[in-house]
Amino acid sequence: MKYTIGITILSSLLFLSACGQEPLVIRSTLEGDQYVRNNIDSFTTDTFNQLMSSEQPVDETDINQLREIISENEQTRYTRYNDELYRYDPAGDLLYYTKWTEENGEYKLAALEFPD
Repeated sequence: MKYTIGITILSSLLFLSACGQEPLVIRSTLEGDQYVRNNIDSFTTDTFNQLMSSEQPVDETDINQLREIISENEQTRYTRYNDELYRYDPAGDLLYYTKWTEENGEYKLAALEFPD
């Protein structure tokens, strides 16, 4: 009985750790935005560029600005139009804009812009 439970736990851990090796496949604009918001603290330029469309690299300044905006604005709201997402603070001020595009069955970040 203990042997069976131990094998089950070990198998589960191996399965879960192997899943972490696979790149995330983003299936929608909102899913991509939520993934970025939840994981921005651990992103490097290379990690973030894996989410980007091949024609749209992002630099460290953009990542840091997005990281700061997300950390300072826990409560936000958004408007989505097709593959564009506008993220606002509670007062209605635009925080950032993203556009996502489908490439080979997964969504990639095609634009990241901040208001002036």
